[in-house]
Amino acid sequence: MSLQWEAQVVGINYYPKYTTLNELTAAAQDAEAIARQLERYGYQTFRVQRFPRQPNQKGEWQIKPDESVKTEELQKAISNLLTPPDDNPPETALFFFSGHGWRKTVEGKDEVFLATSDVLPEQGIYGLPISWLGEKIAASSVKKLVIWLDCCFSGELIKYLPNNKDYCIFTATRSYEPGMEIKHQEGLFTQALREGLNPDNYPDGLVDSHKLAQFITQRMAQTGQAPQCFNSARPIVLTSKFARQAFQDKCPYRSLSCFTENPEDALVFYGRDRLIQDLIKRVREKERLIAVFGASGSGKSSLIRAGLLYQLKLGQEIAGSNNWVYFQPFTPTDEPLTRLQEVLVNKEDWSDKSLILIIDQFEECFTMAEEKKRQAFMEELTALIEKTPNLQIIIGMRSDFRGRLREYLQFSQKMSKVNVGHLNREEIQEAIEKPAEWAGLGIESGLKQQLINDVEDYPGSLPLLQYTLTELWNEARKQGEQFLRLETYQALGGIEGTLEKRADAVYESLSTEEKPVAKRIFLELTQVGDAFDTRRRVKLGDLVNSHHSLEILDQVTQKLASEQNRLITRTEIDEEVQIDVVHEALIRHWKKLGDWKQEYQAAMIIERKIEASAQEWQEKGKKTDYLLQGSRLGEAEEYRKPFSELGMLDGMGEEYIQQSQSHRRKVRRNWRGGIATVGAILSGLTIVSILSSLTAQKQALNAELQEQAISTKYGLSVEPTLEELIQAIQTTAKRLEKQKDLEPKVIAEVQTSLLAALEQVRARNVLQQHTETVTAIAFSPDGQQILSGSGDKTVRLWDRASGKLLHTLEGHTESVTAIAFSPDGQQILSGS
Repeated sequence: MSLQWEAQVVGINYYPKYTTLNELTAAAQDAEAIARQLERYGYQTFRVQRFPRQPNQKGEWQIKPDESVKTEELQKAISNLLTPPDDNPPETALFFFSGHGWRKTVEGKDEVFLATSDVLPEQGIYGLPISWLGEKIAASSVKKLVIWLDCCFSGELIKYLPNNKDYCIFTATRSYEPGMEIKHQEGLFTQALREGLNPDNYPDGLVDSHKLAQFITQRMAQTGQAPQCFNSARPIVLTSKFARQAFQDKCPYRSLSCFTENPEDALVFYGRDRLIQDLIKRVREKERLIAVFGASGSGKSSLIRAGLLYQLKLGQEIAGSNNWVYFQPFTPTDEPLTRLQEVLVNKEDWSDKSLILIIDQFEECFTMAEEKKRQAFMEELTALIEKTPNLQIIIGMRSDFRGRLREYLQFSQKMSKVNVGHLNREEIQEAIEKPAEWAGLGIESGLKQQLINDVEDYPGSLPLLQYTLTELWNEARKQGEQFLRLETYQALGGIEGTLEKRADAVYESLSTEEKPVAKRIFLELTQVGDAFDTRRRVKLGDLVNSHHSLEILDQVTQKLASEQNRLITRTEIDEEVQIDVVHEALIRHWKKLGDWKQEYQAAMIIERKIEASAQEWQEKGKKTDYLLQGSRLGEAEEYRKPFSELGMLDGMGEEYIQQSQSHRRKVRRNWRGGIATVGAILSGLTIVSILSSLTAQKQALNAELQEQAISTKYGLSVEPTLEELIQAIQTTAKRLEKQKDLEPKVIAEVQTSLLAALEQVRARNVLQQHTETVTAIAFSPDGQQILSGSGDKTVRLWDRASGKLLHTLEGHTESVTAIAFSPDGQQILSGS
């Protein structure tokens, strides 16, 4: 199918006497007026064919009033327009006819004809049957069909409305009514049609088929004709007052991707002119360290790259800046100093040139890097500023991490600050319209206003705006259109629903084997935060464990990062694949991921602690001193019971727990051996004691109890479980009950050991009434009661000392996610 828009405009004045039809005085002029209107204002460039035609003095075609149009000629032209021999019809086809129409009975059947100049009534030849035109309409594969008939009885055409294409079919009269012509004056229908096509008569300067129908109906309401206007549910954009560029079949929006300094991105980056000029001014004035702060989703990265960096490299705003040295922009990751050193290779070779260093997502210093590495990075940056006077550093950083910079005063005191706020209405409109103009893309007026309204009061929504516009583009191209529609936007679910629907669709497209892997990947790419969660980069190889092989991880991440899906990114750094969510908007607005985070939040926190400890253990040469012991090992084991099926823990973490468990077993075996030795010694002492004082039976009991006491005492170093301690106390108590005449020294040793154990072990009340994950807890102001909320939709009140359940509050219909006591402890508040 050709993307071209084609129009055939027919205006017949000339009817010879043998036709029995009167010659017309305005039909040719009416057709010419419509042809010019289409050529002047056509939303797309119309290729207009005129019948009958002749060239004017400029060599341009125009309709010739006194020339004839024959039936065969008209049939061939319409066939070529609607059903061309090469089966390559235009995307949009328009046919306009102004002339005589008449109703005749042929072979006992009533038929309406478009009368041509060669009709012969005496021989039953009446022109082109509207039924034939209806057959061509049904057979045509054009996507958008426009037919306007200005002749008597033309309403007959509405019998042939298509059901497989968008259409705009208007007729001057009903099927049983003649029209009227006022000699040498423009036809009533054509006049209304021509004025309705003029975009200057509309506030937004755009005319579609629905607006045109309303205009014509209102304009002709008081005339003697009853025009018939029939449109498909989806309107066809017809004319525009804005000069249009040739359509470029390339999306001008960037979905969830950052705008880069490359021209294809920078040329469609709009809405930030004021901030771009502010940054250029600071660079021109040689400010050494410029920090660009903004909330997540405010467009900091795009501003720095597509705004500032592109303009500097262009060399138009600052003379000579096109010859400066620009280091490759980078993000700190978990090795910020290493990344800096990689970027600054051979920097001493440019001591006589201006240098620009850009560090994006600077908050990664705090979310990913260890304190020692962060300190070394900050010191190196400070030294660079002090020792390299021709260097300017520009950083982009989330504003909620701004306070952390106070920890590094030498660095932060050198900083000038730029705050990136939310776009105002005019800037949002520019970000929507200007890229569309660049691509020759049309946007429905109602859609523009709805987008602006939805985004204006929604800080951090710029990524969602770009993503939504990209999806609207994709939907338009599927329909073969070059126009974005409000109807499509509403069907996609608006500014938030668009991303959620897409993410859900991608997830559901995965196989049964791949879905749990994808679930784990998205959770691994989420950093749990105090206020809200953020993105987290991960090396693909680090995710390999006993549950997920490198092969399945690679397979799933390839699908999630594909050109069609683009929910995550895959980047190769130093021969290692690093993955990341395409944008934090996915973490904030995908409900399915939000549900997963709520279910696994506690597990994610423990998992990251274990993996950090495992990393330290590896860095320390896997020494036993750094293995998990006691309660820390118990916590790790408890974590694995309910969450092992997800397979979150990486391979190093798994090995770390296994080695810790192995080390504990080894230590316990050694303790048992030591206790056995002590028991043997005690047995020897028992033999001596028998000779001097006690009976063998009594002494054996003393030795057994003493052995239990020693076992309890030595067991303290491995932090025995509460259950083990209780069992030891119960066993000893039974022995004490049976024997009243035990040696006092033995009894004292047993009591001392058990009391020492109680000093070391702190038992916790186990609160076990909830049936789903506990999502929130709070202590009462006096510390005597505990409040808990759960996924089982209940809130429960407990006595802290005894662990007794005091009350269960029901009524929520979803998971309880927040709870609190009032300051006086008399009331509670729960959120769900």
